[in-house]
Amino acid sequence: MTFYSFNKIPNSIIEKIDWTISYNKRLQIVKEVLTEKLKPNTEMNNGICKLPFDFPIISNGGNDIWIFGNKTESAKTIKFWISRRFFDSPQTYFIFTNDNDVKKQYEEQIKTKPEQNWKLEENWYRIMEGD
Repeated sequence: MTFYSFNKIPNSIIEKIDWTISYNKRLQIVKEVLTEKLKPNTEMNNGICKLPFDFPIISNGGNDIWIFGNKTESAKTIKFWISRRFFDSPQTYFIFTNDNDVKKQYEEQIKTKPEQNWKLEENWYRIMEGD
């Protein structure tokens, strides 16, 4: 328990630094996804987009992002990994979404577990899944 608490503080600082430093690059990626310059591009066709090397490492976990599109609207949800699930650890993301249904889901997660999930700004969330 003490070890977890000790590591929690540095991780939150690292997340804040990551969010701040990479914010503009993430915005650029979101714009490219919304204009369909960037699309899912893996053989598995599961929403994963491997980012080209003209972007710096922007998503921890192989520099992949996860793109979900709402079939009835042009809304998108884009997940940038903070930490990717390996073994029993949860996945944590910075998430952009302009999908109102997805926003409602995240707002509910924030109410349920505010210590793990929060809104960063308009359309942006920090969400932990699989805890």
